[in-house]
Amino acid sequence: MKQLIITILLMSIFIFSCKEKKPETVIKKDSTENMTIKKDSSFIIKKEMKTKTGKVFTVFENKPSYSISNYSVSGSGFENSKDTLQFQNKNPMVNALMADLDKNGYEEMYILTKSTGSGSFMDLLGVACDSDKTFSEINIPDISEKDIEKNEKFSGYMGHDSVYISDNKLIREFPVYKNSSTNIPAERRKIIYMLKPEDRLYKLVITGAENIK
Repeated sequence: MKQLIITILLMSIFIFSCKEKKPETVIKKDSTENMTIKKDSSFIIKKEMKTKTGKVFTVFENKPSYSISNYSVSGSGFENSKDTLQFQNKNPMVNALMADLDKNGYEEMYILTKSTGSGSFMDLLGVACDSDKTFSEINIPDISEKDIEKNEKFSGYMGHDSVYISDNKLIREFPVYKNSSTNIPAERRKIIYMLKPEDRLYKLVITGAENIK
């Protein structure tokens, strides 16, 4: 009887392991970036972005849940390529952009993330090249409730924004709502950002705003 029970247990384990799905890897490539998606217990996205000077940023997005992502950013071609930047508990990635906002000849990488809620709020993560020798995190202030209440540039902001590069500037564009009870925006607004270097530290700062019909 004991031997029969052991045999049944071993057969059950074998059947379960056969039914278990093996991790699947999907690779997408184009002229500027490579993306690898591994489908397993923790959803992982690998994205590679190449600068004009030949340096490569590799972004690993680990998604412990549908709405939360942890990021690890490494670089190749730099003198100190063993460095890794970590961004924890952020929104999921929707895109990544390369730009030289401070016009120093070395491109930065901007990771665009968006919340999964109804507002679809856009956030940014940034990595700057330091004379192509190393790289560091860009300080990008979040939009706070205080900004929305007291900063005219963000008055009426309720998400649904987009971020893009135009004329070597980073633009955040969003609909402006008169109040939280209306679903019809009164107009749209552009917030213009530039990169400001400060003693090998980098910060994204607002240089202007304009309303558009």
